[in-house]
Amino acid sequence: MKKVNLLILTCLFIANFGLAQTAQNYIKPNNGNLKHSRALGLNLSTNGFGIQLAHSILKNGKLLARLEGRYYNADISNQEYDFTGIKMHVNGFIKRGSIGILIDYHPFKNSFKFTTGFSILLNEVKNVAKSKDSVQQGNITISPDEIGSINIDYKVEPSPYFGIGYGRAIPKKRFGITAEIGFYYTNTPKINYKGSGLFETRIPSTVTVYNVFVGDNYNGTIIPVFNLGFNIRLGKI
Repeated sequence: MKKVNLLILTCLFIANFGLAQTAQNYIKPNNGNLKHSRALGLNLSTNGFGIQLAHSILKNGKLLARLEGRYYNADISNQEYDFTGIKMHVNGFIKRGSIGILIDYHPFKNSFKFTTGFSILLNEVKNVAKSKDSVQQGNITISPDEIGSINIDYKVEPSPYFGIGYGRAIPKKRFGITAEIGFYYTNTPKINYKGSGLFETRIPSTVTVYNVFVGDNYNGTIIPVFNLGFNIRLGKI
């Protein structure tokens, strides 16, 4: 009888030990999946160049957040334009960029994604157009200073962003590449116009400012963006 009881106790011990090991092996992978992953990225886009930090939100990797910053600035120097028959030099600058928070959603098992978010746009343009040469009117010569100049500039407001793409901001391996196309939906920029000299009395509605405004799509609410990213996963794979 003692031998039977000992055999039963031994079997129960082995069974309990086996169940404990199975439960432990089952829990370990799940705990591992709960660890959040991060990645650092470099961006090359039509709205500036910059960096981003990505952080996973869901353990299955379908949802992640990105904090990004982009910037680009270029000077316009003596760019020549023909404005109503007057050759003018345009000087100024073009500034593009953004600081924003984006959310990537991967609905399928591959790397296809939808992206949405909100950004503070740094886009700004300023142009100053001035006559290149003096203008002859009969026997009268009008100097560039007398002809005057046209000053035009604008800024855009913070904007929501929508896009689609392929690739993971947090790659499954150490390195990864992403491609994304989208757009900012912003305000219709208010164009600030000021003329001097002969242009001072001409109101904006009678002046074709498009001919002297260089460097950006300034009269629409949609700013398209194409982005190419190179991402480095941080921590252990």
